[in-house]
Amino acid sequence: MKWSKKLNDGEILGVSQGQFMRRTLWPVASTYLKKRHFKYLLLLSVLVFAPILRELIFGIFSHHHLPFATTEDIIHTLIEVAFMVSLGCLLIFLDIKIMKEKRFELKMTQTVAIEALASLAEYRDAETAEHLLRIRAFIEILTESLKESRYGRYIMCQDGYIEDLMNASVLHDIGKIAVPDAILIKPGRLTEEEFETIKRHTILGSEILLAADNQFRKRVGKQSYLTLAQSIAESHHEKWDGSGYPHGLAGEEIPLSARIVALCDVYDAVTSDRVYKKAWPHDQAVDYIEQESGRHFDPILVETFLKVAPLFEKAKQAIN
Repeated sequence: MKWSKKLNDGEILGVSQGQFMRRTLWPVASTYLKKRHFKYLLLLSVLVFAPILRELIFGIFSHHHLPFATTEDIIHTLIEVAFMVSLGCLLIFLDIKIMKEKRFELKMTQTVAIEALASLAEYRDAETAEHLLRIRAFIEILTESLKESRYGRYIMCQDGYIEDLMNASVLHDIGKIAVPDAILIKPGRLTEEEFETIKRHTILGSEILLAADNQFRKRVGKQSYLTLAQSIAESHHEKWDGSGYPHGLAGEEIPLSARIVALCDVYDAVTSDRVYKKAWPHDQAVDYIEQESGRHFDPILVETFLKVAPLFEKAKQAIN
C-alpha cells in the first residue's frame, strides 16, 4: 500500500463512478488477488489436475486401459480430486494461520517500538503514555463514524486506513524531542521567540519520519504508515481557515489524516491537565470544538464529532 505525501480526500472525491473504480477499487482488488491468492490458486490447480493427468498418462502408456473409459474410473478420479482439494485447503489454512501469527507478532513489535519512540517526546512534555492511548482511541471512534460522511468512500477504499492512521497518529509530536526542556515544559506564557521554536517541532518531526520512511522503502521496497505519520507530524497544526502552521494550508489542502488527528489532539489537550492550565470539563471542550468549526477544524469532522462526543468522554474515562 502506498500513501502519497499529502494524503487527502480531494484526490478521489468528485470523480465519476467509473474513474473511481479504475483508480481505487480495481487496483486494490487486482493487487490483492495477485499477491495473496496466486500461490494458493496455483497449488490447488496442481493438486486438482494431478489425478486427471495421472489417468490420462496411464491411458496413453497402457495398451489395456483407456482414460475415463468406465464409470468406476471417473468416480475413482473424482474421489482423488476431492481428496487433493481437501489436502490443498488444509495446507492453505495452515499457511494462512502461520503467516497471520507471524504478521501479528511483527505488527505488535513494530507498534510497541513506535509507541516507545513516541513516548520520548510525550514524557518530556510532562504527559504520559495514556495520551497516546487516548489519541488512538479517539481516532478510531471518529474515523469509523466518518464512514457515513462524504469521506466514507475514501476511507473504506484505502486498505487498512484506520489502523494505519491509529498507528501513525502516536508520532504526531515526535519533533518535540528536539525542543529544549526549558521551553517545552515552561509553566508560564511563551515568548514569541519561544513559540517560534515550538512551532518548528512540526518540520523537525516531518524530517525525522521522512528519513525513517526512506530507510524503510530502501530495505523493504514499499512505503509504510510512516509516510502517513510524516504528513500528520507536518500538518496537524494547520487550520481549516489557513491560519495554522507551518505552511498556512487551508481546507482540503490539509491532509485528511492531519485534520482528524488535529481535532482528536485538541480534545485531549483541553480536557487534560497541563503544567500551564487545568483540564476543561467535557461539555466545555465540545462547545469549543463546535465553535471552531470552519475556523480551526473541518466542518464535516466537527459534525461527526458532535454525534460521537459521548464516546470520546467514555473512552477517556476508561483509559484514565
